[in-house]
Amino acid sequence: MKNILFPISALALAINVSNVSALQPLDESEMSSVSGQSGITLNTSTESIAASQISYEEDGVALQLNDFSLTGVNGANFDSSSVIDIDADGRLTIDSISGSRELSIGSIGLSGSNKSFMGIEGRYDYTSKFHIAGSGDGVYDLSGSEVQMHFDRLNFTDDGLAWILDDYTFSVIVNYGHLMFDNDTMTIDMGTESNRGLHLGYSVGAVGMSLDANNPIGFDDPLASTFGAVSFNLDAYGTFKIKAGGKTGEGITFIPGLTLINDDDNDGIDGNETPAFMYTDDGFIMLAKDFTGTFSTVSGFSLDLESDAESPYMAIRFADFDFAYSLNDLVLGGTQADYDNGLSQTLGSFKGEFHFRDDLVNNRLNYLYFRPGGAVGNDGITADISWNIVSDPYVTATDAQGDFNKPGALNTYLAMNDNGNYVYFNGFNSYGIGRVTMDMTSYAANPGTGGLYGATGLYSDNYDGNFDGLRIGFEDLQGSYSFAGVTVGRSEEEALDAPLMGGTELLLALEIFPSYDFKMNGNLTIAAGNINTGGQGITLNTDLYISEANAALTVNEEGRGVWLTGTTYDIHMRNATLDVTDNGLTINKGLAWSTIRVSDIKFGDKVNGESLGTFELSRLEDGTTISVASGGAGQVCIGGSGATAAACGADGGRFEDRGDQGLTVKVRAIFVKDDGTDPRYAGKGNSFSWTQPNGTTLALNNFSTNDGTGNPNQNDYGFNVDLAIDVAETVVLDDLGNEVLTAAGERPLGFAVFGRVHFKQLNIDGLTLAATPTSTPQTLIQGIVIQNADIQANLTATPIR
Repeated sequence: MKNILFPISALALAINVSNVSALQPLDESEMSSVSGQSGITLNTSTESIAASQISYEEDGVALQLNDFSLTGVNGANFDSSSVIDIDADGRLTIDSISGSRELSIGSIGLSGSNKSFMGIEGRYDYTSKFHIAGSGDGVYDLSGSEVQMHFDRLNFTDDGLAWILDDYTFSVIVNYGHLMFDNDTMTIDMGTESNRGLHLGYSVGAVGMSLDANNPIGFDDPLASTFGAVSFNLDAYGTFKIKAGGKTGEGITFIPGLTLINDDDNDGIDGNETPAFMYTDDGFIMLAKDFTGTFSTVSGFSLDLESDAESPYMAIRFADFDFAYSLNDLVLGGTQADYDNGLSQTLGSFKGEFHFRDDLVNNRLNYLYFRPGGAVGNDGITADISWNIVSDPYVTATDAQGDFNKPGALNTYLAMNDNGNYVYFNGFNSYGIGRVTMDMTSYAANPGTGGLYGATGLYSDNYDGNFDGLRIGFEDLQGSYSFAGVTVGRSEEEALDAPLMGGTELLLALEIFPSYDFKMNGNLTIAAGNINTGGQGITLNTDLYISEANAALTVNEEGRGVWLTGTTYDIHMRNATLDVTDNGLTINKGLAWSTIRVSDIKFGDKVNGESLGTFELSRLEDGTTISVASGGAGQVCIGGSGATAAACGADGGRFEDRGDQGLTVKVRAIFVKDDGTDPRYAGKGNSFSWTQPNGTTLALNNFSTNDGTGNPNQNDYGFNVDLAIDVAETVVLDDLGNEVLTAAGERPLGFAVFGRVHFKQLNIDGLTLAATPTSTPQTLIQGIVIQNADIQANLTATPIR
């Protein structure tokens, strides 16, 4: 690895030397007034520092910081003060404090490319305290060191536009830290669980954007629209190694063995508890507490600078990586005052593991190649990505009830604890490869030729999809994922040793499939603020085209089930918003239209299964919302109605109390009709058709919702799907109708979804039938109206033994 062409040490020396005046001799009278004192104090006042380029080079490719400058605020000098001392125990102490200064990097790029990743602008100050003690055996003790840096504003610029962090602070406190050198490896020892080495703090008062290249937002200008505020507070312990050499040739390899943790055991009353993460949106909060995450790799993350026929790139590769997390409480919705007073409900507890492994036989590797320049303009980021997440195959176990399948030893999973009961989504496998781009874009700068903002699709001749915000593009991103199945238990051990069963099928209302193959193109643009309310939050515009897709509606661990094969999915959303409210996390899809086409519905294997034919579903929605909130079904009456056990039983139902934790999902779909009054609806609509293998086609044409008041324009109630998701006991009957109990005399646990579908009015223009694909459709029923539907269902997945 070659040295930095402009070493940081040389830069620091130049800074200090430039501020030291020529030495002046002292006469005897001046000498008599000088008193001795230990330590050295350095005060500097600098007008500016500039470098046309700072470069780091390896294997013939250089990472370049162009047009670097450091200046004072409003033309003034920037000051700093450092006190250097040696303690009685021989420890070197350097305490520093700085005045405000402005940093500017015109562009960050790679040699051999005329494009760049981004530019950086910021106004900041810092305080630091470094304690360094040597033991004489190559170990340096850094315990007691601290660094805190505060940015009034930090901008990441892209073609004159900017992503802005306002009131940004990060801090590092070293409670225990040892630095060791061994040949080509530097090791940082950050202690153990009982002696945590680091405390990390991070907070951003607001996140915004500057989207007018002709009128950029200055450091002192207010932000009109923001995403909200975010903060992190974590301890860290473990080791972090830095090794010379990358995957090939020169480079650097990073080998983390870290744990990040926040287990503050205060109860949160009066704000005593410090959460691991908190996001604030117009006073409403989303936060996580009691978090633990472990990060480890054997081979490490290698960083190399390389070049191919397309461009130079920065390569990050890892042959193995394991990440595990646990989260005891997740609060979603409500206010800071609710949380401080102990009134916030939680979603329950969550945990999971992810295991990345290179599969050389099938060429499924883990890497990120970062290229300068995105899909729009000269700045931005292009990332070629590849991933491979693995689980061991399921294994067969035997107990008193017979043989059953259970998760393998290496298990990538997601799990939830609901009132002491566990559900595990096991055996997750996923791999993929493709390209992702990132750009700041502006509709005003690139309006397209459509003439109607956002009304056209991704592959139309007049596509106008350059929206305001951070645009994430997808180019031939092809991948696959699958779950082996669900397990439940009253403890973690019981859940992991339980029989695999279905259950993810119960989440199909959210378009979460048990198994999915896909190829994705398109883009998603994220803008600051809620465009509909004018408050904080996120605005989304997206155009995605998914092709070569196979989606399982239900599937077992052997891959057999009901498959939608040869599927394409064309999805569009305009001015969708994402907010945290008093009701939880809510997405409003804005104007949304989509078409899903399934070439073949197959029963059994997705390749050789029996065919049920093809279908096509088109949707046109305006104002559809999806909300996720804390709490599940609570007290429910199954098979009857009644708010109490007595009332439920009297109505022939079964009363269950599923606790106060769990997950509530509410989908309110507003299906609209193109009646010629809104040009955005032109050529779009809601329809469904099914073509059987013999060619017969059945179709529902032009359906929409309405509030049923007689006013065709009143469409607020919509088509509602309410899901309450819990892990709870349930009644299971055998072939003779007798209730099945566990060995402990308890009812079996299940993954339970209590669902309700309700709407006021659903209009369907007609039901048609065609004998062949080329036949003229014949109307079977004209003008269908369904009113005041309210359907409830309780579905609980339990193992079949």
